[in-house]
Amino acid sequence: MALNIKNEKTCELARELADLTDDTMTGAITIALRERVEQIRRERNRDELLRKISAIQDRVAEKLKAGPSTEEIIEEMYGEFGEPI
Repeated sequence: MALNIKNEKTCELARELADLTDDTMTGAITIALRERVEQIRRERNRDELLRKISAIQDRVAEKLKAGPSTEEIIEEMYGEFGEPI
């Protein structure tokens, strides 16, 4: 299988990466592509996790709105002069 890179800047970057990593161009490109794929997967997983957390926060917030307020709870727990009921 062949990969034909026709962009001179891309070829320069591949050569530089190979030199910096003391690897072949194929090895350097393979590692660079693998790292980029892993980065994108992590970002997508993080984004999905954030969406799930946000949905949970929304559900919890909605449930909290449905319940009594703090003031109402305190009024039920304590009498007119602050004594526990």
